[in-house]
Amino acid sequence: MYNRSEKIIDLNQVYIANRNSAGVVSNIKQLSADSYLFFPMDFMVITDDPGIVKRDFITQNMDAFVTVPSMPSFNDDKGSVIILNAQGHITDELNYEEKWHFKLIDNKEGVALERIDHNAPTPDPGNWHSAATSVGYGTPTYKNSQYRIDLQLQGEITVMPEIISPDNDGMDDFATIGYHFPSPGYVANISIFDANGRLVRYLQRNALCGITGYFRWDGLGEKMQRLPVGIYIIYTQVFNLEGKKKAFKNTIVIARRN
Repeated sequence: MYNRSEKIIDLNQVYIANRNSAGVVSNIKQLSADSYLFFPMDFMVITDDPGIVKRDFITQNMDAFVTVPSMPSFNDDKGSVIILNAQGHITDELNYEEKWHFKLIDNKEGVALERIDHNAPTPDPGNWHSAATSVGYGTPTYKNSQYRIDLQLQGEITVMPEIISPDNDGMDDFATIGYHFPSPGYVANISIFDANGRLVRYLQRNALCGITGYFRWDGLGEKMQRLPVGIYIIYTQVFNLEGKKKAFKNTIVIARRN
């Protein structure tokens, strides 16, 4: 386990489980009967036998182990791993399959399936890979051998409302294009396309963004002309000086009340 949050987590408030053949959450086990603090950016191994893990793999932190005497079963070929909080709510879940391993590995016994990016979606098969040979096929208590940061920029673009009627009647006359980025210094280019892919408006060019903010589109074309009703695409390209970039597509509808 890896604590990617900024919170200190008490492991006696955390549970591990799997799903039975009917798909129901079962075999729920508390990680620690006593208070056990799990700090941000720390790694922790959950196992029923730390001795076997320490014997078979290189462990950089011999103390980063929590022993759960009776673990849920996690089969090699496929299975599910579920993390729950003290209220019984699922905080993370993975349904894994053996075929996610690197195809050229003949014997997958003892080879860890590693998460590539902590911030990428857990269920995505593309976010998992066999541990590297150079580390002995597993990295318990420290960073995964296949770990890499998503090279794309992290952020969010939202458009409200989803339908606008730019007739100046005071109701949904314009769209608000909101943004949220992890730090200031991002630059945005925003273009509007119709449903046929034709450019109708350059809304922003090289606009410097803060951490949060917004732009507005009045529903008009490049020459401030009235546009036909229909579906439009707000295409936002964002980049920073570190070379990270990302594109966002948001759909919006222009309607007329009269």
